[in-house]
Amino acid sequence: MSSFTGMDVPAVRQLATQMTSSASQIRQLMTQLTNQLNGTQWVGPDRTRFEGEWSGTYVQQLNQVASALEDAANRANQNATQQETASA
Repeated sequence: MSSFTGMDVPAVRQLATQMTSSASQIRQLMTQLTNQLNGTQWVGPDRTRFEGEWSGTYVQQLNQVASALEDAANRANQNATQQETASA
């Protein structure tokens, strides 16, 4: 059992960096998939419906996940800064 109390500031900063990187990867993947969809030969009502779902639902949800990761990264960095200030 560990008796550690407090924060491993470098580990929390690394976590924040990974969260920011993951958010960026999600946005890049979303762009790649959108470009692939736009370049796919597909005509008809199913495509129209799928494009609407993609841009209206899925892209929005992916953006929300990426934004949530960025927000969490910012909070982790703020907590690390507060810890450094308190420990100084």
